[in-house]
Amino acid sequence: MTSRTLPALAAMLILWPLAALGQSAPAIDKIAEQIKSQAVFCDGTYALCIKAPCVPVVTLDRLGNYYVDHAACSCEVETGWSMGPGQCADRGPVRQGGHTFMISTYSNRFNAMNGSLDNTLSCSNPRTVWAWCYGAPCVVDDRDPSKATCNCPLETGPMQTLGGGCNSGSCQYIYSAATPAGDDFANKHFAEYMQAHGYPHNPPAKMCVAVVEPR
Repeated sequence: MTSRTLPALAAMLILWPLAALGQSAPAIDKIAEQIKSQAVFCDGTYALCIKAPCVPVVTLDRLGNYYVDHAACSCEVETGWSMGPGQCADRGPVRQGGHTFMISTYSNRFNAMNGSLDNTLSCSNPRTVWAWCYGAPCVVDDRDPSKATCNCPLETGPMQTLGGGCNSGSCQYIYSAATPAGDDFANKHFAEYMQAHGYPHNPPAKMCVAVVEPR
């Protein structure tokens, strides 16, 4: 396995006003194009973040300024087919400094695992803050190797995610997500590739229908 140097995860900020988070949203078609152009399919171990809850990460620069532009997302470590950026040998897992690192990639393993609660939640508010974990660096939990924390850049704008349990109130929290066009493309492209090659897979996730109102 090729060794790679991955950036260390910064300290996590537990409380932060969500309105202050995030960067301007990338163009929707560019996210879909990024996924399409970097969709290398590999069979191996990977971090899956498509429904991961996230917390903001704070950075303090040399001038004493605080800023937040990334989030730490709680992802799952899975084995099987996934698609993502980079060649298979460069995506991990890699053991360095007593820790195991890997790259977050995409699969439809979680689609409809628990019925409608694992359908796709759409958050249309242009001020929605979400984490873009595709290709993000991750560190495996030493106490629980089925879990990984991934360092994902924050974006602001409409998004779709398998997280949130089809609860519209979840849009106020940070989840690993993608733009609607990017999520739609990944969801369909993965299923089409797996079907064309005769590999077992879940169907594309459906959109949430009965959205649970927040209590």
